[in-house]
Amino acid sequence: MKKDKVVLDFIKIPIAQKVEFTRGVISKMKNNPKFTDLVVKVEELEAKVDLLETRSVAALGGGKEATALMHQTEYELDDMLRKMAKSVDGIADGDNTIILSSGFNLAKQPAPAIRPDFSVELGDRSGSVIIRRQAVDGAKSYIWQYCSGETPAATDAEWTTAKVTSKASVEISGLTALTKYWFRSAVVTASDTSPYTSPIMQGVV
Repeated sequence: MKKDKVVLDFIKIPIAQKVEFTRGVISKMKNNPKFTDLVVKVEELEAKVDLLETRSVAALGGGKEATALMHQTEYELDDMLRKMAKSVDGIADGDNTIILSSGFNLAKQPAPAIRPDFSVELGDRSGSVIIRRQAVDGAKSYIWQYCSGETPAATDAEWTTAKVTSKASVEISGLTALTKYWFRSAVVTASDTSPYTSPIMQGVV
């Protein structure tokens, strides 16, 4: 699993919000024993955000020079915040509690990919499908069956066993194109055979 990190979400927010955000970081970092060794000092950040606020007020009149000075100061503040964020990441080493105590926000972790217990998809060749299921500890083999029709077959006798494999996936070919098929699977272990999975429908092309 990836370590938690600071998200640089402060870059794109408006200046008024950036000033407020930066002051929140300052208040949480000031006198915080976890953040005594930072590339950028809290006092330097405080001076820069005060300057940005002053210059943003001056730029309200729309003067080109005042606006340019405001944007230059914003760029310098962003650079300082980036450096501080990097320092926080190094100190926290993935500890989200430490990151949040700095006033910065956490980057969202990507959700882990979840493989369905049982799935069917079309194969590369016409009339073929690829079926996968979650592997089962202690499985000796996997039974793969199919039937055709608008609804799944009601009795075991109406199901066709296509293959029995040692792996938890299989390709079944030779099926009739433009036909609706149902597929299911069971696991054989040393002690017994599991119930079949709930049938999944796949139209074959």
